[in-house]
Amino acid sequence: MTTNTLNRINGLSAERSMLYRLASNGHRGDVKMRQRIAELSRELDSLWEARRQERAGIREGVDLLVDRSYERVYGSDFDEAVAPLRSASSWDEAVTIAA
Repeated sequence: MTTNTLNRINGLSAERSMLYRLASNGHRGDVKMRQRIAELSRELDSLWEARRQERAGIREGVDLLVDRSYERVYGSDFDEAVAPLRSASSWDEAVTIAA
């Protein structure tokens, strides 16, 4: 995903730069060009945020680095390993204690 994001950023940045060059050479009044520059800027903002999240190891609010380390230690089904311990519902109920 990182490579795809960077490739998309580079492609859109190149297109926006070309449009800026055209605008600086007398095409300032072109409404479609200004709209396209605005679209590109919005998409680039979104892609840069995705890139920051990729670099931080975050994807859709989940810390992938932590998930990967748990998976490496506990296997692919690590939900039980990280789930809170069960608590007793009454004083005389036996509960397994983690050692």
